[in-house]
Amino acid sequence: MDLDISQKISENSGLGTITKSHSPFAQMPCPVDVSRVKDFLLQDLASKVLQKKFRVQFCLKRKIDKNNLVNVCFNESTSKAHYGNVIRCGSVWVCPVCAKKITEHRRTELKNINTMWKNGITLYVPEKMDENFIGPPIHHAKDVKGFTYLLTLTSPHYAYQNLSLLRERMTKAKDLFFGGKKNSSLFQKQLGKIFHVTNLEVTYGQNGWHPHNHILIFSDKYLSIQEFTRIKILLADHWSNCLSKVGIRKLVGDEKYIACDLQDGTYAEQYVSKWGIESEMTKGHLKQGRESSITPFDLLRLSENDDLIFDKKPSDLFREFANAFKGARQLSFSRGLKRAFAINEKDDDEIMSETLDEAIFLRDIDDYAFKLICKNKKRAEFLDLVTEDYLTGSNLADELISYLSDLDLKTFNTEILPDMQSNSAVLSRVSLPEKSTPWISSKEFDWIQNIKNEQVTKIDIDESMLPLIAEHLAWLESQRDST
Repeated sequence: MDLDISQKISENSGLGTITKSHSPFAQMPCPVDVSRVKDFLLQDLASKVLQKKFRVQFCLKRKIDKNNLVNVCFNESTSKAHYGNVIRCGSVWVCPVCAKKITEHRRTELKNINTMWKNGITLYVPEKMDENFIGPPIHHAKDVKGFTYLLTLTSPHYAYQNLSLLRERMTKAKDLFFGGKKNSSLFQKQLGKIFHVTNLEVTYGQNGWHPHNHILIFSDKYLSIQEFTRIKILLADHWSNCLSKVGIRKLVGDEKYIACDLQDGTYAEQYVSKWGIESEMTKGHLKQGRESSITPFDLLRLSENDDLIFDKKPSDLFREFANAFKGARQLSFSRGLKRAFAINEKDDDEIMSETLDEAIFLRDIDDYAFKLICKNKKRAEFLDLVTEDYLTGSNLADELISYLSDLDLKTFNTEILPDMQSNSAVLSRVSLPEKSTPWISSKEFDWIQNIKNEQVTKIDIDESMLPLIAEHLAWLESQRDST
């Protein structure tokens, strides 16, 4: 077992070398949202690990409307700036930026539901009618002051098992668990279940992937110690049978009570006191794991150095997780719950696409400047500087762009220009496209980065890139001459 995993995660929590900067802005007396800086850098790392198979590659980097510029707006209620006219991937699984906003929204929903349920709520229950009755259903009001229970479902898992197959079997077992007339009797009549919310979560450890569900059960029935114990045994036996039916071995002895654990809501809140019941449900994959329980975002953090854990690369494990959970719902609400609590239906994409009416437009960012900001991993810092400019009247954001532009020019002069000059014969044979403004493609940036990091020689120069490079170099020279 890897005993140094917690230390490795801690060392990577700052994302190591990609956070290092020799920019004078690193020492600026400007309030910095360190958490947002780390989230953006972790998002960049997710893009690198997953490549273009996932929308996180473009999240907060690519424009929605190509005819308009990226802009920055300020929300006075949160005192934070954010980008406008940019794509948001809305992935709760692989994007740390979107995951924070989505899970916070879901956490608030759960908190409100849990509070209302404990304090009392009026439900409109359909009356039982004669089978020959014709007409709309008739409802009667029922006042409920309920009780909350936390049910955790898991299964045996081994290092050699594939996560996609494990998740598929767990899903089938859960459907069996809640389905059928017998189960309606167990949950509704004996446990008193009215509604439930299911959370999907996974960790990784010495025994491989560990998918599991936390299920928040809203009941109208108080259970005595004897009733609680009896139902706990019935649920454990039932879950064991469901696992065996989907191809997972049947559990024996105490295994059943480990795989199916029913807890009182108050006890569960104490057990997850750092998070509370609602946060345990929604932010499980954001928490930092222990040596034997590594969360997906821990795997992403470890992917920077990519040292082996349990004989596997963290980057490979994170890719396996991303593919297995792509399109999955983090939280599933039982039928009628949101209507009963007057909660509007919003999927993850809608949460991320919400426009803030109180947001104030601050400024546009031209395309070249935004490319520089993204290339140099300064998206979070730029938002902080724009906020500081708005609050104090300073000009720090433009100074950062000027600094990055000078840095870009220096890179071309010291690393690109010598290679281009040595290939002047090739350059003279290509015609430059006519453009009024420069535009650097992602391919060009990748090529430049290869030169910088891998010492690419003139023999390795991609001739198709020369027109773009020459055009951009000429533009930089004209900008320098005009200053």
